[in-house]
Amino acid sequence: MTWRKIIGWTWLSLGVAATSSACSSEEDHPTMPLPPAPAAGALIQVTAKSQVGVLLDEVPEAMRERVASALLAKPESFFIERAKRQLALASYRLNFRSGFYDEDENKQQLPLPPESVLDISLVPDESGDKVRRDTVDGHDYVLADYELSAVVVTDVDSPAISEPDLGEIGGVWDEPFVFPVDPELLLQRTGYACMDEAEFPPNSVDSEDVEFFYDQTCDVEEELTPDGCHYTELPSESCDDALTAHVGKVDAAIHYERVKWDEALAAKSRVGEIRTRGGADLQVVADELKVNRLTYRYIESDSCALAEQCVGGTGWRRLLQFNASEQNVGTEAVNIGDVDYFLDNPNDPTPNANHHVYQYSACHMHYHFNYFATFTYGGDPNLGSKRAFCLESVQRYSNHEQSPTWSAYNSCAYQGITQGWGDQYNAGIECQWVDVTSVDVSGGPVTQPLGLRSNPEGFLCEGQPVLDEDGNTTWESTKLKTDAGETVDRPVCDEAKDWDANNYSEESITLPTEGRGMITEECTRGQLGPLRNCGFVYDGGLETCTAGEELSVTCSVKASAEAQVVRLCEGSKVLGAGTACLEQQALGNLTIEAGSSASLTFTCPAKRDSNEPGGSFAIYRGALFTEDDAADVTCRVD
Repeated sequence: MTWRKIIGWTWLSLGVAATSSACSSEEDHPTMPLPPAPAAGALIQVTAKSQVGVLLDEVPEAMRERVASALLAKPESFFIERAKRQLALASYRLNFRSGFYDEDENKQQLPLPPESVLDISLVPDESGDKVRRDTVDGHDYVLADYELSAVVVTDVDSPAISEPDLGEIGGVWDEPFVFPVDPELLLQRTGYACMDEAEFPPNSVDSEDVEFFYDQTCDVEEELTPDGCHYTELPSESCDDALTAHVGKVDAAIHYERVKWDEALAAKSRVGEIRTRGGADLQVVADELKVNRLTYRYIESDSCALAEQCVGGTGWRRLLQFNASEQNVGTEAVNIGDVDYFLDNPNDPTPNANHHVYQYSACHMHYHFNYFATFTYGGDPNLGSKRAFCLESVQRYSNHEQSPTWSAYNSCAYQGITQGWGDQYNAGIECQWVDVTSVDVSGGPVTQPLGLRSNPEGFLCEGQPVLDEDGNTTWESTKLKTDAGETVDRPVCDEAKDWDANNYSEESITLPTEGRGMITEECTRGQLGPLRNCGFVYDGGLETCTAGEELSVTCSVKASAEAQVVRLCEGSKVLGAGTACLEQQALGNLTIEAGSSASLTFTCPAKRDSNEPGGSFAIYRGALFTEDDAADVTCRVD
């Protein structure tokens, strides 16, 4: 069983929303360019061959040729972007690689270079076509073969630590992978079969973030456990069987070869800059905030999200989910060190616990680092929150000689962020949101800045830690108190100049009106069919029914329109609208071909609480092929 990332959370209300720190000029804070250093680095050539495509099984036969023709006419860039999506599924195994091998094999992380320097090209078939209609494991596809070529730039010692076979020039290694040929809609098509939830909070798997959980080795398990693959839902198929049955799979080993140093090649492949030399320096990854979405979730009274104060109350909540990441742009690690994360030895806690930097969560049953980041939306003080995390190196953002290919910080028992690496929290993880239920959108969409400030109290040393004569961390008291009234101590740090100037970023986000969210946003990755979680239209209003009773809905489409999809979502009396449900939470999905009708039997939503009596649902509609126009759909309740 592989080792996995562990996540912890806590929330504290802030009196005021965080504001952006003043940006300094380039003269005040010059970015230090990377030196050529031709003798100081190592190069690893990375190559792979695979195939990627668009699955057509969910497209009605009557329109499949037309859809296939439209896909065959797509530019090469469409399939290259899909190939990147497929390759992203390698990240879990590569970043937590040691857990896939026996300890005596001495395997460490072996990440791909950053996406910006991945060279992907389509490979023509015997007839010269780069894209073709074909079948994979009996599944109908528009398919393209592709090749990957990229170069890892790192320090001299890293290759041998990551993979012993790469210790010398000419050393090679093949990392085995099994990918879904179509990387889109993987959760919808295969459920949790390929999702490794071990040591994540339940409900963290998200249809848009499957690369954070994809594990081809997941098998059928007898029960849900926090340290197996499955914690939220127990699938009846292994990952391999599910891919074969529902998607089609491809074997695609990633080939690594240590090559001799070539400064020109290194220069083409370097990514990232160093802002602080001789110390650590955290920087918010601004682009990650662009990954955001509005979803709806019903919060029970016994929810950990409520206990951890991640939400403002029970019932239906509107949640603005987003990625939050920071990278270390210094030349030294941000070090926290040993953390008795699961209280394996409660009578002898680690120094981090003794100084109350970490606080135990009775709900999640592990420690939280309390002072990692604050999230804000607009100027509402009630929408400010503080988040706590387990800090690990899970993303190698930089590709240069100062950024090793491995990190000692690959578990919540030993925490920190290696230089050139970052800690990345995807939008789907439990509590990775701001609860925006209280934002009034009755008058129309509301646009406000979503803000992220990392290390707001300076508990992570951005600079050089001040150690005692034995090399141990020294501590200083703060005015902060634990919930039990104990004083919180902070590690003493010789902080780098302007260490916090790059610790804040914000992104302008528009919240839609009630009943709309991620599923009513435009599809941007070529998703199609009834299982997608984008490209739907909500006309407003709710349909009524008898709570808990089975009923049928029959919907029809005019002959002049193209095939449409209808999704039924639970209604909310409090919100006065539908809950913009994802496919996994839908009451049902219905495909209606042009000029015809179709029926769906489902159960009318039951009573949830005194404020949500059940008995209502909402209709969402959209073209089955998202390049067609959404058309009017007429539905009746039978």
